Amino acid sequence: MKMNVKELVKHAVRSFPCKYQMYRIARLAVRHAKPLHIDNARERLMRIHPRPAYRYTRPEFAYAQTDRDLSIIVPAYNVERFVGPCLESVLSQKTQVDFEVIVVNDGSTDGTADVIAEYAQKDSRIRVISQSNKGLSGARNTGIDQARGKALMFVDSDDMIAPTHVDALMTALRAGDCDYVTSDYTDIDEAGNQIGQGKPREFMGTAWGRAYWRYVWNDVRFPEGYLYEDTMLSFLIKPRYKNKQIENNGYLYRHTKSSISRNKGTDKKCLDAYWIIEELIDEARLLNIPTKDVYELAIRQCCVSVYERKQRFSKEWMPLIFSACRDFLMILKEESNVSSFNFELSKDIEEAFKTENYRLWFLIGCYGVLSTL
Repeated sequence: MKMNVKELVKHAVRSFPCKYQMYRIARLAVRHAKPLHIDNARERLMRIHPRPAYRYTRPEFAYAQTDRDLSIIVPAYNVERFVGPCLESVLSQKTQVDFEVIVVNDGSTDGTADVIAEYAQKDSRIRVISQSNKGLSGARNTGIDQARGKALMFVDSDDMIAPTHVDALMTALRAGDCDYVTSDYTDIDEAGNQIGQGKPREFMGTAWGRAYWRYVWNDVRFPEGYLYEDTMLSFLIKPRYKNKQIENNGYLYRHTKSSISRNKGTDKKCLDAYWIIEELIDEARLLNIPTKDVYELAIRQCCVSVYERKQRFSKEWMPLIFSACRDFLMILKEESNVSSFNFELSKDIEEAFKTENYRLWFLIGCYGVLSTL
């Protein structure tokens, strides 16, 4: 088992005592910092990178539900090196669950299609759908539309799953008292070697490593054209459906050099970290989700999640993002009438936005990211 430098740093941070006390001391130093506000912040962000044009429409399944237990959706784009091991791990499941594998070739330009076709010829459980490139959301949405199983799950095509992963998820889902099930996961490197220990999903809102009853997806899809599309689970699924957490590290999350989160340098597209919040609040309204049910999530997204992406932002963008978030959330606050919070940082984040305290916002973001390592 390997533990790379990043894992060692995370372990040291997790083990460091008194992090919260140190945050409270630092908070005293910045609590009365000079206010910062940029009146036209949103408009300036629009000039840097406009909000994607995707608009929510009511989705539909292409097929009626069948007696098949599960549809496993595998979106694939230029993953010639990894899609074979991914499909091998799916097809090798030790389970009595009757499943289909929907592989969506999302306009790949390398040898991905050939690898998929080879596996499809060997195993009739695989259905291959080819489309022009629509991005991860578009590929997943196509898979959802085409699903015929009673339940759905997602496996990203550069990842793998352990032999008993499907059985663990479906056993928990069938046990009742929940609408979807969430597992833990294990990091692996490009060669498939385990990195560190298995990890809990306490802070991760990803679509993979979960099994959902089909009805969860009756009226929602992933927002196309956006990065951070998995954020929709927290805004549109979590408020309406019950989750069950299980202790299973069978989802094997592969770290690759091409991962968006590991590329260096500024990227205007990463401003979707803000735009996705606006989009999902709009969609929540269309689904009649009360604003009070997503307000606390929105303020946390506007601080900790935005801060987490800051290495991809130009330094000049950060005050703009802060001011745009502040203006958006003050309107949301009026709609929500929320007076109490569930998380320790939420009240401080709201104070930072109310008082236009950029330095406090920045400090909370830093502490919040360290706390979720």
